[in-house]
Amino acid sequence: MPKFSFLQGNGVLKAHTRGILYALLITLVFVLLFAIIVKYAGLSENVVKPAIQVIKASSIFAGVYSALKTIQKNAWMHGGILGLIYTCLAFIILSIIDNNFSITNGFFIETLFSIIVGIASAMLLRLRKKEI
Repeated sequence: MPKFSFLQGNGVLKAHTRGILYALLITLVFVLLFAIIVKYAGLSENVVKPAIQVIKASSIFAGVYSALKTIQKNAWMHGGILGLIYTCLAFIILSIIDNNFSITNGFFIETLFSIIVGIASAMLLRLRKKEI
């Protein structure tokens, strides 16, 4: 069995799992709350999409924050991985809720956005500690 160096050490898999679960939970709670607000306030489609992006970016930041509590090295890489896995799982969960499972070009843009947010979140969090 091959040894993957990024899974060795200080509970990296556990940290990633915790971070992704936090991010998904935050996303689900805020998306459902936002859906209730949209339903009763009658917001336009122009407001919904940017708000969902803000919710997803905030969720990724929270997930990366949680994961980096125990991860010490290569924070940017772990942030990108967390963003990638989060996007795939969030897509599946939100597609099940929306009852619409279709992969479009938007999914790939969304994935790239999430990876960038994950990397940027990790770098910003590590800048506080002066190590990236």
